[in-house]
Amino acid sequence: MLAAALALLTSGCGFTSLWAWGLNSSGQVGDGTAVNRSTPVQVGGVTWKSLSAGLDHTCGIRVDNRLWCWGANNTGQVGDGTTADRVNPVQIGTSTWKTVAAGGNHTCGIRGDDTVWCWGKNGLGQLGDGTATNRSSPVQIGTSTWKTISVGRNHTCAIGSDDTLWCWGSNPYGQLGGSGNGNEYSPFQVGTSTWKAVDTGWNHSCGIRTNNLLWCWGANNTGQVGDGTTVGRVNPVQIGTASWKNVSLGASHTCGIRHDDTSWCWGYNGLGQLGDGTTVDRSSPVQVGTVTWKSVDAGLYDTCAIGNDDALWCWGSNGWGTIGDGTVEDRLSPVQVGAGTWKAISAGGGQTCAVASDRTRSCWGKNDYGQLGDGTTTNKTSPVRIAGDLANWTSIGAGQDHACGIANTDSTLWCWGANADGQVGDGTTTDAVAPVRVDRSAWKSVTGGGRHTCAIRNDGTLWCWGSNRSGQLGDGTTSPALDPVQVGVATWKAVDAGSDHTCAIRNDDTLWCWGDNGRGALGNGTAAPSSDPVQVGATTWKAVSAGGGHTCAIRSDDLLWCWGANDQGQVGNNATADRFTPQQIGVATWKSVSAGAAHTCAVRTANTLWCWGDNAAGQLGDGTTTDRAVPTQIPLNTWTAVSSGGGHTCAIRNDATLWCWGANNAGQLGDGTTTSHLTPFQVGALNTWSSVDAGGTHVLALLGA
Repeated sequence: MLAAALALLTSGCGFTSLWAWGLNSSGQVGDGTAVNRSTPVQVGGVTWKSLSAGLDHTCGIRVDNRLWCWGANNTGQVGDGTTADRVNPVQIGTSTWKTVAAGGNHTCGIRGDDTVWCWGKNGLGQLGDGTATNRSSPVQIGTSTWKTISVGRNHTCAIGSDDTLWCWGSNPYGQLGGSGNGNEYSPFQVGTSTWKAVDTGWNHSCGIRTNNLLWCWGANNTGQVGDGTTVGRVNPVQIGTASWKNVSLGASHTCGIRHDDTSWCWGYNGLGQLGDGTTVDRSSPVQVGTVTWKSVDAGLYDTCAIGNDDALWCWGSNGWGTIGDGTVEDRLSPVQVGAGTWKAISAGGGQTCAVASDRTRSCWGKNDYGQLGDGTTTNKTSPVRIAGDLANWTSIGAGQDHACGIANTDSTLWCWGANADGQVGDGTTTDAVAPVRVDRSAWKSVTGGGRHTCAIRNDGTLWCWGSNRSGQLGDGTTSPALDPVQVGVATWKAVDAGSDHTCAIRNDDTLWCWGDNGRGALGNGTAAPSSDPVQVGATTWKAVSAGGGHTCAIRSDDLLWCWGANDQGQVGNNATADRFTPQQIGVATWKSVSAGAAHTCAVRTANTLWCWGDNAAGQLGDGTTTDRAVPTQIPLNTWTAVSSGGGHTCAIRNDATLWCWGANNAGQLGDGTTTSHLTPFQVGALNTWSSVDAGGTHVLALLGA
């Protein structure tokens, strides 16, 4: 199988995640970059740690601690160095992050080294860098280290590592907490007390001191400060004597959870955002229901909270579907969103995003700038799981410089990487550094070749696309195809794409090949290429693998046969002459085979692993660089799966550990180095790998059940 290194990993929750590594010059790893990866990276941004919804943009931190933002970007609030709106998540730099806060038109976050960085609109000093200049990329704020940060409409507050509170930006209502009414373009300390939490609204702020008492300040025209008045406060005032766990501010309302896990809200209530069943403003806290709660997040004019049972509830303004109950009717009391369980919630200007218990991301509500991150600008009135966050994969196929995968959740097909010949299948020749969907069909398997791709739909029909100079698409022409074209009218059960040829097994178990045949890869006794499928022999088969210029297949009786290019012994018949018809390889029985660029590896029915052919980079794993014209056993116990790449090999042992060996110039062995290995080397310490696919110089693997 000529493909890149891919693998599947099993999680305790039963989902399957996709990981890739190696050469990434055309984005074939699928991590949204073109940087080679010498250790496995997860593809598709499957799971998330936290999300923050701003006015018209959203940001989130994935479980790898990388930051992604999307939505409105007119003032650079996305942080990708442009002012172009983003309807899909874009990664912000390569640093790791602990927390992110999206505000009106600016964003701030704390990196892994505890430094604070801000970007976006800055006309009122809300970035805190001492200027009034907008920034489309993150800029560091001072040299201090910080614990937490909150971003409002035009001001920002943060708590330093020493528990002191600092605010900056717009200050006409005293929302900076004691600096007078002038704007502050650099951080200004709020009093001398110590603090454990802070949040900012449109024009007011609240914080919880280290003694768990709640204090608020700033605009108070609708009672959002919560001190029983509607008088603005330029200095912090204490809100009652209760102790609090957290506090969250909307445009002009405030909500918080006390230490007894009860939830309370106050301030503007014209759209029901206080959740007390009325539209009456409240200048003092009123309790929301009688249940207990884990967390609460106040949006612009709505509120969402997660109960102690992990159920999600929302209330208030619903004009854009912000509540997520499938309607656009305002809700004066909490209504449950969906039936699942949730870990985190963030309510923004008109959109809401939440992280489910399996750490997948769902968003709903206003989407005019793409702030839901689902690739559209269509409002959603119910939670939609974001396609780019596909958590489960059932099939993977790595080509020479591209890769594809099928999502388990909906059988959709996604491809990425090099696309000069249309091998990604999205109708263009533009390289894709992140997965893009291939048409609207449902698929069951996919394989990547040199510069082409083939896949079988759920109805059993076979489709190919990409380069076709040797007829490897099997559509009777030599014209390239940027979109899938059907191969005949038969139904198929298996397919494998080689460098410039393709082989597949029909539902009647007959084997057919097409494409380049200069060295006998089609196995029909000639050297003539064929743009239509030609049958290989008259017997029945159960598995096939197409390599660089040779092919191997396992018959229904479990015997192994190989043919085609054989200059380095890759056919395995103890010779180096090309073979134009199938040659039986010994008398052993086999369960799987994988043909690489010029070597072959296969697993016998006894679960022993054997390799032969080119060994210049140690891809046979026998500790030498000597070519082998007959199968040579690889030690280290028993094996379940193997995949042969360009000059490297990866395999999964019976204990579900993943091992690779051979060439490592682009990090395709996944060991964090570029040093070749002549014997199997374990990739990481995980023992839940389910599938692996080694390509030209990259690898994909699946962790999953």
